[in-house]
Amino acid sequence: MKNFDEYSATADELWEYCMLEYQSTNPFTKKLIANYYDKIKKIISDFDSGFRILEVGCGAGESSRKIFDMLKGQYFEISEYDERYVKKILELNLPYKVSQEDVFNLHRIDNEFDCVILLEVLEHLTDYEAALKELFRVASGYVLISVPNEPLWRILNIFRLKYLKYLGNTPGHINHWSPAKLKKVLNNFGKVVKIETSIPWIICLTKVLKN
Repeated sequence: MKNFDEYSATADELWEYCMLEYQSTNPFTKKLIANYYDKIKKIISDFDSGFRILEVGCGAGESSRKIFDMLKGQYFEISEYDERYVKKILELNLPYKVSQEDVFNLHRIDNEFDCVILLEVLEHLTDYEAALKELFRVASGYVLISVPNEPLWRILNIFRLKYLKYLGNTPGHINHWSPAKLKKVLNNFGKVVKIETSIPWIICLTKVLKN
């Protein structure tokens, strides 16, 4: 979609734009996405059947649908800040609850969920430490996070002739993460117990340590 403006787009336009990557027919892109979700499934498969799981910042909810299919009876719900996404997700009548809320101010009590998931969001946040503090407040067991693996992400963008005037940086990505940097930051909030790389992403599972 040329000249796409995320902020002025209608709910339908925003939804269509977000789904472009998932609907790609490029076999290389499809393989990368499949590998990414295989790594997430491997982590989630170890979760207890009684876990309560919340995905925050679900966007168009495509990740949510994939995660839900990985579960084995665990309670699952999702939330998103942008009301346009929430509107579209509600129209789908999915078998789990969706709420509108801000990652910096989750409408949840302390320790409400065994695992809180945040995929492809942290790179967009001006105050990522405040967001992490909120995620770890709500989680009683684990926080699962994924981010683009830099500088590999930008290099691959350049190879596919994307965002060249930004030197390959995807517009809106204001934080850039390597596995070492992400691990260091997350260890300030808990204990990183698993870190995976799935080109071009980093996936990190952190155990919540309560006082």
